[in-house]
Amino acid sequence: MKKIIFIFFLPLITSITFAREKESLVRDTLSTPFSLGRTNIECYFRGNFFSDNPSLTHSSAHFQFEDTWLNLQGDYNKALSYQVRFRLNRPLTITDLDNTAVGLDYAYLLYRLGKNRQWEVTIGKQCEAIGSYELTIHPLYEYIYGDYLNYVVNPFVAGAKVEYTFNNTQKIGFQLHNTLNESFHSFLEKRGFISPSLLPSKLPIGGLIYWKGEFGDHQFKTHYSYDLSQFAQGKYTHTFSLGNWLEVGKHLAYLDLYYAYMEADYGLLSSKILSQYEGRTPGNYEVYENTVYKGLISRYEYQITPLWSASAKGGIEFLGSRNSLNEHFRTHYIYALALQYAPFGNTDFRVHLAYIGKTVSYIEELKLPEEQLHRFSLGASYTLPVIKREKVKSKR
Repeated sequence: MKKIIFIFFLPLITSITFAREKESLVRDTLSTPFSLGRTNIECYFRGNFFSDNPSLTHSSAHFQFEDTWLNLQGDYNKALSYQVRFRLNRPLTITDLDNTAVGLDYAYLLYRLGKNRQWEVTIGKQCEAIGSYELTIHPLYEYIYGDYLNYVVNPFVAGAKVEYTFNNTQKIGFQLHNTLNESFHSFLEKRGFISPSLLPSKLPIGGLIYWKGEFGDHQFKTHYSYDLSQFAQGKYTHTFSLGNWLEVGKHLAYLDLYYAYMEADYGLLSSKILSQYEGRTPGNYEVYENTVYKGLISRYEYQITPLWSASAKGGIEFLGSRNSLNEHFRTHYIYALALQYAPFGNTDFRVHLAYIGKTVSYIEELKLPEEQLHRFSLGASYTLPVIKREKVKSKR
């Protein structure tokens, strides 16, 4: 198996990842970078006043500095790009598998090659190339995430990626990545789990293949992927993800569909519920086998005027087990409505007023109450350009 992985790794030094741009999800062309010799250092901020009304605990209201990022990104030349991004309100604790800080999202080099630079290779800590526009869109503009990105997918992973562009509209890629950022025992122990029947994988990595397509004058976009990964020895996770994006005039929408089957549940959400159902206490939760996560997430945005926009987001997710109870013993709904105002035309400063909610229900056998959260948010986000240097701008 190690020889096979090594053989895969050699061509990986010949292509890909897709540096996530704040301005657009997908570049129009890969023949030249957005700007040659570009260097950007930016800080992203988002703060809110929250009024929370949960169904099972007391209501509360508070101010919160929700997200802060420091982003260094640019192109060294036509062939080489880079990105390093820290979340400043996350700990700098080092994870023991990839030896990076918890707050480090990105630290990678991207190399382009080929006659038309149709090959890209990305090496370092990067975004997992899973088919999800919820993951790809800039996090400043998402107000709630589903279980998929919180439990199923490890969004920022160390690995290597190769991508090939057939033309300006069709791309395929392959990525090798760590399944998680922490080792088997460290990951479980920090979350109060034990695993008497499972052994750590000798090769805790995943292999992901994907296809990105654009149709109808780039209005409809797809990002479909399949990921095979391993966490416990001899136990595999199969994840299918179908991301769909539509942008017509002032209207923008995405629809993400996913299905994940875990022979060893490193998502742990299903295992926690089953452990509690069987009377286990924290510190003795057990990792269960053959769990299933699936759902859909959708978001719609309408640009009312150049300064005003409105958005709506909704999702439904199911989790369960093929061994215990059924595959739908927990249902999770998320929903959000937001109005955004950008008072300064060419400055990325936005004020928002949003309603954010979620509902969690369980089958009768679990004897668990329904959970609800109603949140009202008044906040602002801002991108502060610390350094912005461009030598040569290429035509888009």
